[in-house]
Parts: sequence; structure tokens; C-alpha cells
Amino acid sequence: MLLCMHPNRIKVLSIGMDKDLLREGSISFKRHQVYAQHVEVLHAVIFARKEYGRDIVQIAPNAWAHPTYSSNMFGLFYDAFRIGKSLLKEEGDWVISAQDPFESGIVAYLLARMTGAPFMIQEHGDFFSEPYWREESFMNRVRFKVGTWLLPRADHVRVVSKRIAKTMQTFGVRKENITIHPVYTDVKSFQSAEPDKEIQAQQGEKEILILSIGRFVPQKNLGMLVRSFIKVLERGVRAKLLLYGKGIEEYTLRELASHAPKGSIVFKEWTDNPASVMHAVDIYALPSNYEGWGRVCIETLASGVPLLMTDVGCAGEIVFDGVNGLVVPIDDEWVFTEGLYKLATDATLRGQLKKDGLTTVEQLPTFEANVALYIESLEKTRSNF
Repeated sequence: MLLCMHPNRIKVLSIGMDKDLLREGSISFKRHQVYAQHVEVLHAVIFARKEYGRDIVQIAPNAWAHPTYSSNMFGLFYDAFRIGKSLLKEEGDWVISAQDPFESGIVAYLLARMTGAPFMIQEHGDFFSEPYWREESFMNRVRFKVGTWLLPRADHVRVVSKRIAKTMQTFGVRKENITIHPVYTDVKSFQSAEPDKEIQAQQGEKEILILSIGRFVPQKNLGMLVRSFIKVLERGVRAKLLLYGKGIEEYTLRELASHAPKGSIVFKEWTDNPASVMHAVDIYALPSNYEGWGRVCIETLASGVPLLMTDVGCAGEIVFDGVNGLVVPIDDEWVFTEGLYKLATDATLRGQLKKDGLTTVEQLPTFEANVALYIESLEKTRSNF
């Protein structure tokens, strides 16, 4: 839905890594088309290697995405800074927005210091609340140090959840300098989808279908889900686990799955129609160690599927334990297993969670309200400067 309002006089320079902005029709592309209606100009500089091309992509009459067309890591920084510096030569009331508090944040900070423009940092991923992310690699530990240094120096910080807002305050970001702006989730396709007929046809009699969709990476902690699922089967539950995705942990996950009865754990590629897949299953499981918001949780509720998730992302704000989902501690395999067993064996509980989940979705903020939060974060960045 496009909004019709008088455009704000703010000019926005966004620095980030969202390659979807270079792809017409993507969710990010469409969202920025709407954002552009509320500002005078919007330029998005995208960290991108040469394979993404060098062509500037027009998003709207007053909005463009600029790939850096870089050869190496150093080039990504240099080219983003070079393009941003050139764009900021245009006179106007600029706000610089970094899409993360790491690489993008460094470039945004340097441009802000050079030009005197206010700058905002966006924190989407909840990289700071728990230690899991920074323990994944040496570079993440470096990024953690960079982020904790940059965040208090931003004129404003946009976060996607109350959980992240609290964490930001522990790093010296003042409460009044934070806007909580969740990621908007378009749930219409999930509310109206028809179940995937192929999945339904392959479902055994009285068999519970459990689903998880996502990258096979350490963050998602899918190994815990596989081990919990096997333990549930050992307790006599008839069930099948569907894992959609790809990633560096696929070999490890397949090795774990080899200990389950043949055919009980099914690996599938990414699906172009997650809504239909969700409508064909009985339970959705999210075992992640950290999530920024966890849009898939809202999509699950909109699909009328009972949800088991760890205490990450929108847990405690959208999903409440025992009300419209089951929420368990992070990386607690015993509790996760008990939650999975409880959902798989209690049809009454599944029905209650489904009903209350659908009610929750009906009460979510509108798209218009979400766009208003974006404009508010820009205005606060300018006023805090």
C-alpha cells in the first residue's frame, strides 16, 4: 500500500549491505519506494562486490540504490565512503543512516564527521544482548568492539525490539535517543494461503509435521532442534521434521539426522511459497540463539500454526509463553525437548495457541504506523544533532 503525504524535506543517505535493494520487486525495494514518498531524496549506498554490477538502480523518482562495485574488502569501505561523499556535496538537510553498527556504521560515522550531518545507526540483529554471536568468529568479536564504540556516538539509534533497546542503554545510548521500530510483516499471504498439497499427501496417519525454515548456520541452533526431535520420537510420538534451507552446517545436521529413523527428517531447498508450506504443518519450531525480530514468528501466527521458540526476537512483545506460543530459554535442550513433546501430544493446546495467535496478528500495528516510525526516527536524528 502506498501512502500519500507531503514529502518531508529531509534528504537521506543510507549505508548498508542489503543487496535486495538492487532487485526490483523485492520486499526491501518496495519498502523503500514508500519511504521515498516521505523524504526529499533517498540514496542507498550498498556494499557490493563486482558481480552485482555497477549500474545505479532507481527505486522511485527521488530514490536510488548505488552498488559500490568493489573488488575486495578494503574496496567496499573506500567505495562506499567515496560514493557517499560525492552524494553529500548536494546542498540540503541530510541525515545519514547506517544499516548496522559495524562496517556500515564506520562509513556513516566518518561521513558524518566530515560533513557535519547527523547520523543514525540501525540495530536489527540483536548482536549485543547475548554472547552467542560474538563467539562465532574472531571478526564478530572485532565488530562487537566497533559497535559498542560507535553506538553511543550516534545521534539516534533505531532498534527493532524492546529487548535490544534495553541492551543499547547498557552501552551508553540514552533512552531518549532510541526509537523502537519493528520490522513490518505483511501477513496477508500467510493468512489466506492454501496448504501445500505435496506435503499433505506425504503425511502419515496421525503424524505430526514439524517445520523450521532458515539458513543452516550456528545462529539458528538447528542441531538442538534435531536432537530434541529424535528424543521426542523415542518417547513414541509419530512425527516428521521438515528442514528448509541451506548453509554451512548442512553436513553436520545431516549427520545428526542419520541417527533418526529413516525418512523422519526431511531436508528441502528454499521454498518460494513458505505460506503454503506453513499451512500444511502442525508445529513451527524456532531454536535460535539470537534473532533481531524474528519475522517468521509473526508469519507462523498468521498461518494459524502453533509456535515453539526460544526467548529471542519478538518473544515477550508479540509471542507470549502459554498464550499464543511456547517460549523457552535459549540453548536449553531439555526444556526445548519438553516443549516440543508437549505441543506434539496436546491437540487442545495446539488449538488454543492457534486461536490466540490469529487474534494477535489481527491486533498488529498497520503499515502506515510502521512508516510513521521510520519518519519519527529521522526527525529525532535531526533534532538530537
